[in-house]
Amino acid sequence: MASTESWEMIGTALLVVVVVSVWRASRERRKLPPGPKGLPFVGNLWDMPNKLLERTLYEWGKIHGDVMYLRLFSTSVIVLSSIEAARDILDKRSAWNSDRPPFVFFGEMVGQAGALPCVRYGGRLRKVRQWLYDGVKSHEKLQSYQELQHRAVGILLRNLLQTPDQFMDHIHLYVAVILTEVLYGKKVHSLDHELVRVAERGIDESNNTGTPGGRLVDFFPILKHVPAWFPFAHFKREAIAARHHVDAWLSVGYNLALGTVQPCMLVSVLSQYGGKPTAIDEVDIKGLATNVYGAGVETSRSVLQMFILHMTRNPHVFRKAQEEMDRVVGVDRFPDFGDRDSLPYLKATLEEVYRWNPPLPMAVPHRTMMDDQYRGFDIPEGSMLIPNVWAMSRDARYYPNPEQFSPERYLPTEVKDKESVLLPSSFVFGFGRRVCPGQPFAQASIWLAVANIVALFDINKATDKDGNVVTPPAEFISGFTSHPVPFVCQIQPRSQKIVDIINQLDA
Repeated sequence: MASTESWEMIGTALLVVVVVSVWRASRERRKLPPGPKGLPFVGNLWDMPNKLLERTLYEWGKIHGDVMYLRLFSTSVIVLSSIEAARDILDKRSAWNSDRPPFVFFGEMVGQAGALPCVRYGGRLRKVRQWLYDGVKSHEKLQSYQELQHRAVGILLRNLLQTPDQFMDHIHLYVAVILTEVLYGKKVHSLDHELVRVAERGIDESNNTGTPGGRLVDFFPILKHVPAWFPFAHFKREAIAARHHVDAWLSVGYNLALGTVQPCMLVSVLSQYGGKPTAIDEVDIKGLATNVYGAGVETSRSVLQMFILHMTRNPHVFRKAQEEMDRVVGVDRFPDFGDRDSLPYLKATLEEVYRWNPPLPMAVPHRTMMDDQYRGFDIPEGSMLIPNVWAMSRDARYYPNPEQFSPERYLPTEVKDKESVLLPSSFVFGFGRRVCPGQPFAQASIWLAVANIVALFDINKATDKDGNVVTPPAEFISGFTSHPVPFVCQIQPRSQKIVDIINQLDA
């Protein structure tokens, strides 16, 4: 007679067979979008590269279409590679496609539970987005920040004049000056400021953990309980190390705000709770550091660095922007926000910067909250929805010769009016109810810096020790956000008069 243990093993095996058979039958009854064939259990996991995933998905999309199905373990993944599919599913059906997947590693383990990518759809999301609207999106707030933005751009101009070879750091400081004052009410003048240093370490550690939703523990949450000393628990040790720096960043900024009387976002939100928020509200308030400072620094400095890169590589574009600037603004004053609508070529240049290498090439995944259908295909409830922004930026229907840097593609012509142009700024900041609430503020800060650089400086290719001209490569650091690899160029004031004007700026 079989032992009890034997019967238990037989029963367990039969249960597994039944579960797998039911899952397969359910899948076969669905009409899923086309996609590359995966392996049993792991699905397409081993097909996914560690770097530049957006480009691999773009190539797969050429074969399988702009709505593509993948499977990662038991999770359905729908990749949206066209603007039409993204807007139909994420914009027009945002009521049930605006959730986020459970980012266990990034949110729970690394300590970013209050970051917008980790906040699930519902009342908590509406609360945080209202804070952000009140803090950086309302017309009144945008107007009130202009003096700060002008002060920050003055610091940027002086730094570029004095040490132009450190332009990457100067761009970082420009964004940090604005965001630390907006969020914390603190004035900073150096990247050595404690808040900037601890924030940069926290941002770096968060980014080094990879794209949210891509870890094994995100698909098998029970793994978060594995002890850190366990031989195969490197992910746990990595999360503990990263969380140390993330917690330090969020806590330092929060504590600084508790001790300030200067108007700022954190003080405004804390006042709604009498300075004593609940535990969950405190998590979300601390999360503003990620949502405002972290996201703002990462994306804005990426765009500004890419602007310098593209102007170095495309001097004819930079000259056209300068010619327009001289014609509209002249040489006796600095460009101001009132000049934006009068500088269409500069606007087109920035649009091309957004397109050529989007700062978030795959945005942040959405999650569908109910079964859906699109173009006759089933989209199962709980599917991860990935808008491949990079693929959209390479759509030759809208952007002929997509690898060419051409601002002219956004300018009206005899056969194309403004309404027929797909502006990259309309999709690189996200979709539906998850679109970046800080977009108008970020674009204003980026525009002011770019306009003043165009008006006051020349950007040229550097030369090596042998006098050879060096064209910087169009290479980018792969990750959740995309940045150009470090490069060199020459940044010089356009005239002695400009040197004198910059030197007269208030410190």
